[in-house]
Amino acid sequence: MVMRAISRWAVLVLFAAGTAMAAEERAINLDVYQSALLAASGHPNELNRWHGIWNYDNGRQDEARKYFQRAAEYGDKLSQHFLALMYWNGGGVDRDPVQAYVWADLAAERGNSPDLIRVREHIWHELTPAQQAKSLEIGQSYYDRYGDQVAQRRTNTEIRRFARTQTGSRVGLLTSPLEVNAGRPDLWAGGGRSSYGPLKSTGTEFYADSRARPTEYWQAEDLSLGALMKQIGAGKVKVGDVNVVRDRPSGPEGK
Repeated sequence: MVMRAISRWAVLVLFAAGTAMAAEERAINLDVYQSALLAASGHPNELNRWHGIWNYDNGRQDEARKYFQRAAEYGDKLSQHFLALMYWNGGGVDRDPVQAYVWADLAAERGNSPDLIRVREHIWHELTPAQQAKSLEIGQSYYDRYGDQVAQRRTNTEIRRFARTQTGSRVGLLTSPLEVNAGRPDLWAGGGRSSYGPLKSTGTEFYADSRARPTEYWQAEDLSLGALMKQIGAGKVKVGDVNVVRDRPSGPEGK
């Protein structure tokens, strides 16, 4: 999907600095933002993630945090990783290593991303014993709200609702061509061309299994996140090899 291609490009730049960038260095412009929102239709985790990226990119870090947190309620691991970085680096929020660890633990919850696990383990080893104890104390309450067991259910409900909006035959043929418009036409009435034309998608692409079926959607999200993490180097947290603490309890409090 176009959205995933844009997302990789945008966040590469977005978290290259600890603070919001100047206008001329922004990761995304309005056209890209509008296109991303339209491509993310029916997927609240993606919509809130893009609102977060847009606000962070425009210097509204507190608004960005709120949107990333809403995306996190829908099991968005990239947004949970962004929150970990914000709290670890103090990017637009008061630096809070305990919350940074809890969000990093949530982001690495599925255990299938070595990069996210390295971030989590790095943060854990940087915490004081008191901070480690505090993170274990509050961890379960975060999992009760943002863990996959509850968060993915919210997204799955919205994905099924999105799937029901498709048109076509009763045996599943998507016959209607779709055009998702980014908000600007290719050609202005005066004859000049816009810098960004309409984003077009066929029904088969827009309602692909990776967009309209929960199981396939989460598989695609994990693949996309894995590729993205390799490109962005797991954010600004510098980490080495994974060194798992053996005496730390497994589960919501840590792995």
